[in-house]
Amino acid sequence: MERKAYSRNAEEFENLASQEEKKVYAACYHMMGNREDALDCAQEAMLRAFRSFSSFRGDAQFSTWIIRIAMNVCTDALRKRRDAVSLDAMRADQGFDPKDHGPGVYAQLETKERKRLLREALAQLPAEMRQMIVLRDVEGMSYEEVARVLDMPLGTVKSRISRAREKLSTILKKSSELFSSQSV
Repeated sequence: MERKAYSRNAEEFENLASQEEKKVYAACYHMMGNREDALDCAQEAMLRAFRSFSSFRGDAQFSTWIIRIAMNVCTDALRKRRDAVSLDAMRADQGFDPKDHGPGVYAQLETKERKRLLREALAQLPAEMRQMIVLRDVEGMSYEEVARVLDMPLGTVKSRISRAREKLSTILKKSSELFSSQSV
């Protein structure tokens, strides 16, 4: 590749990718469940996207294309770590986090516990279902955008999101009184 063309591609990629960095990280965070893995996956996604940028045809929006790469990176990472133990999860389970004695401490604890239970419930979902929940409910993508990111028919996306939500709701209802049938 000629040096000028490479420089132009790198500059163009940087301009586009800088606008999507936060979305890529957020999607990775919600898929992976912790900051360190999310940072690793986001970095890997950006690297993969840069390496394959010359093959980006522009059929889809750049944001859709790069989020799809991030989802694939996260899915690969989740497959690799299925049996690994998370130190962050152990720290949360063992109560090593500093105590907050400020106003509304019980409300803060309840909110923190809900978030922890939600992260754990998301982690129990198969990667494909987790992708659906993260893209639609966490990232706020439309059904059409999710369909483009995952390269699936719209009807398939809608039915899979519905099933994923049902499964997540079932997990949450079993896990705690913090998620009553009214709040899930």
